[in-house]
Amino acid sequence: MTNQLSKAILVGIAGSNNAFSLSLYNLKAFAYNVPEIRAKWDLSIIQHPLINVNRKDIEIPPLVGRIVESKPSLVGFSCYMWNVNVFNEIAKALRERIPDTKIIWGGSEMSSDFLLQGKFDKFEMDFCVSGEGEVTFLEFLKNQSFGVPEISSIPGLAYRDHSSGPFKINSKREALEVLHDVPSPFLTGVVDDEVLLRPKIEANIETQRGCNLRCSYCTYHKDMNSITYSSLDRVVSEVVFLVNKGVKRVRFVDANFSSDLNYAKEIIRAFIEKQFELRLMFELIPGFIDEELAALFEEFSCLHEFNDITLGVGVQSIKLDTNKAMRRGIKIEKFNYTFNLIKKHNLFAKIDLIIGLPGEDLIDIEASLEYMMETVRFGQGHLLCFHVLRGLPGTELLEIARKNNMTFSSEHEPHVFIESPDLPRKDMLKCLRRTAVVFRLTNHRGWAGREFISERKSEDVNIRDAFFNARERLNLTNVELVDLIVEALMEHLKERNSWFVQPDFPFAETWWWNFSAFEVRNEWILDYLASLKPQSGYVSSNAINPSKV
Repeated sequence: MTNQLSKAILVGIAGSNNAFSLSLYNLKAFAYNVPEIRAKWDLSIIQHPLINVNRKDIEIPPLVGRIVESKPSLVGFSCYMWNVNVFNEIAKALRERIPDTKIIWGGSEMSSDFLLQGKFDKFEMDFCVSGEGEVTFLEFLKNQSFGVPEISSIPGLAYRDHSSGPFKINSKREALEVLHDVPSPFLTGVVDDEVLLRPKIEANIETQRGCNLRCSYCTYHKDMNSITYSSLDRVVSEVVFLVNKGVKRVRFVDANFSSDLNYAKEIIRAFIEKQFELRLMFELIPGFIDEELAALFEEFSCLHEFNDITLGVGVQSIKLDTNKAMRRGIKIEKFNYTFNLIKKHNLFAKIDLIIGLPGEDLIDIEASLEYMMETVRFGQGHLLCFHVLRGLPGTELLEIARKNNMTFSSEHEPHVFIESPDLPRKDMLKCLRRTAVVFRLTNHRGWAGREFISERKSEDVNIRDAFFNARERLNLTNVELVDLIVEALMEHLKERNSWFVQPDFPFAETWWWNFSAFEVRNEWILDYLASLKPQSGYVSSNAINPSKV
């Protein structure tokens, strides 16, 4: 008589078609490091690409069917703000078809403070993990197999005694002291080749957990009080493994790769020594870079023609009062210092701005937009990426938002900013359309010709340069010219009934990423810019001189 393993399926839905959830593999690697768990559990992972909210009725049923066919006793979801509502629909479908299967949620969306607010009662789940999940999930599996430890004594876990009852919340789980205590999912063979061999795959790895900042709109620091690092040998060994598998793109999922400048330099020096042929992406906080690190980034980028480094730089706002209120406190001098180094060393930046921060009105957002467009103009073709503010449960932002009478929606993605007294809906929609145009101008060739995803450099026409040439010819500010393009697009896209022209411009960020290239050809943008003639007297009351910001 064979001892049949209990079946668990862990499901991740990516934010793009080329990424995967590293956290699920970390859970499996940590659990399978314990022989008694490996002897009791068959842990499988489904990495599903991004689900289009407009195609949920088509895309969700096959995924549900795949899970049901496996006859699992446990299903787990790795949740982020872009997939939490989709997961709830999947969980409800699973409850109907396999009602005895237990459902457990985790991920960054599942903060401990969110649990304490009772926000999870509406979701279809039996258990929930908050904070770092590896130890909590392992102890949960031990409980399910052996009855110990007691479910009520597992830190970081919330649970229901019965299906209709409220969640009972255990104590908070302390963060790991040493990150490499979690066995590498790559080096232990947990990440299967089917994932790694996908076309243009972005392999996610982490060198650290934690963040230098305590931003009021972020949940990351709520369950991570300090920064813990992996070993240099581990990081290098993981990248060697990925290279040997044929992976060409590696995204570092650290909140701030250069939180420790010396450690970051050691990593890049090791990569240079190994002569890796890779495209790398790092996130860094403005100011956490110096001449030496920037030079090392450039040296790596020049090793091979294919090599490239993208730096994700979170600006969010250039208004000091806003940054202070959000507990960022980053001054314009740090932005200038960071972007000057990026420009000097021929690096590429993906620059983030947040629309809807408390206290910011249309003029404030315009100032940030004008400043960043000048940075793009004089840089190496950076990408400007815009994010609508999310009022994430458990963050200090929600209390600030309440005091400022800010409104959020949860129709599609949860917690999306709608309007405030400082930024009425009509002004918010103006911002969204402006940023949609700017995103298209800087992203027309897939990250402005230095593509992280693409196998080759694009030879498309450069509408970014055409825009700035037209701006100078017409003697307009960046935002003034953007407004003219918005006005023309409203007319151009009227017959298509595009999202862009809808009264409430729904799914703005989806349009930026997925539809602008199909609805607006580069040639149309070029022709329109060429057709513009200087207009006397056209001066915005909000015009900003970026040099004086």
